[in-house]
Amino acid sequence: IPPKDDNPSILNTKGFPNKLILLGGLSDGPLPCPYTSSLEQKCHELEWSLVQPILSSSYLGFGHGSLSRDTGEICKLMNYLVCHHDAEKFALVGHSTGCQNSIHFLKHGEKDLIDRVSACVLQAPVSDRESQTLSPGDHAKHLTYAKQLVSQNKGEDFMPRESFWAPISASRYVSLFDIGGDDDFFSSDFLDAELLERLGHVGKLNLKLLAVYSGSDEFVPSWVDKDLLLKRLVWAMNKNNTGEKFDDKRECDKVESDPVATGLFLESANHNLSEGDGDIIRFVNAVGALLK
Repeated sequence: IPPKDDNPSILNTKGFPNKLILLGGLSDGPLPCPYTSSLEQKCHELEWSLVQPILSSSYLGFGHGSLSRDTGEICKLMNYLVCHHDAEKFALVGHSTGCQNSIHFLKHGEKDLIDRVSACVLQAPVSDRESQTLSPGDHAKHLTYAKQLVSQNKGEDFMPRESFWAPISASRYVSLFDIGGDDDFFSSDFLDAELLERLGHVGKLNLKLLAVYSGSDEFVPSWVDKDLLLKRLVWAMNKNNTGEKFDDKRECDKVESDPVATGLFLESANHNLSEGDGDIIRFVNAVGALLK
């Protein structure tokens, strides 16, 4: 969404040189969250343009997609914005599965484009694997069948109707719901070393990252300690991490001089920040602070 220039009848199609790319979750398209318009206003206040791409994985396209395909398309988008819209610097804001997109891009994207990213926000970085336990169905049976298809080089075959609420290939089913699948970044049952393996690359980058977790996220099981999980995710992404095991008390007491990752816990917020009083304002202001 480019800003208007001084003449309200003329639209500045190039926008500002700083571009914030908003990446939604499964089945999302443009305007994926109720905070989108507020985020747009904050971007324009700080001279950033808000970009809302439609990827091949948008809407129901995720069912036959992958994070690798998404990262390739995000790279194409960024290169287009650099060449045709004078983009100089980028920020990523991922919602839900958009968080997986952001983390994957920061490891597997084109290096010169990663170097242009100054800020990244993960809003609702939840585990699809753990979220699936909240829905009815014989998930173990479906996962076994999906893994069987993948082992037979039939990963692009689609799963039975009863396995999921949307059309989905066997390979994407495994990616989302198997332990250690390609989409499995944020599960609470990961050991410290497993979190470091998935998230540790963030701490080596020259950017700032904000992880935002909702205390009343309806897609997170009640047995997950959300506040503790947020602390562990932030710990794994920080550049000053020495590889030692996470210690809740030590991490709370320790003040890093220049952390890559910080956390924001919104205790009353739901998954997309549509219900908690004042959550959108707190979130958008926190994003704005990261963009300054």
